[in-house]
Amino acid sequence: MIPDVQTAVVLLRILVVPTLLVLFYIDGMVIGKITPPAALYIGYVTLIDPDGTVLLGVAVLSTIAATLGQYTLYRGFNEQSPEFIGIRRRLPYVDRIPQLVRARVGKRRMRFVTRLFDRFGGAALVIVNAIPGIRSLLSIPAGLSRYPVRQFLLLSSIGNGLYMLLLTAIARGLVDLAALVPWG
Repeated sequence: MIPDVQTAVVLLRILVVPTLLVLFYIDGMVIGKITPPAALYIGYVTLIDPDGTVLLGVAVLSTIAATLGQYTLYRGFNEQSPEFIGIRRRLPYVDRIPQLVRARVGKRRMRFVTRLFDRFGGAALVIVNAIPGIRSLLSIPAGLSRYPVRQFLLLSSIGNGLYMLLLTAIARGLVDLAALVPWG
């Protein structure tokens, strides 16, 4: 039985936020680029049109989810990071995530983001996290270089917050997406 439109909208409102959070977390780990959460977020803001308080809450939670995903990636590449709950020992194949990500990113991009991080450090974390397509990649050289955890989390959060602000502005029609795309 196919639900009516009103039931579908209610289901969408219930499921979209948790789905967004999971997708932003996975996106932060560079693994979830198959279903970009940015498109879902823009669709949510455009179609559901949440009020300002709800939208702020969803944007903040999405920023936190993306930052936690990036932190997971950072910890995976930082051999000095402590095991809090023994997840690397308990879950099969978790220790393979850094190799999977490194293979997915590719040598050319890895060289680019490593040079970028080496040259600009924390400033690069903020700026790159606000750029679609290469977001999250600086978590890898930050982890490899043992960049301070608190600085990493703060600067990644700021960059992710700017990204959410950009997505919200696009969804609300405040920024012309065609003007942002150089080939558009």
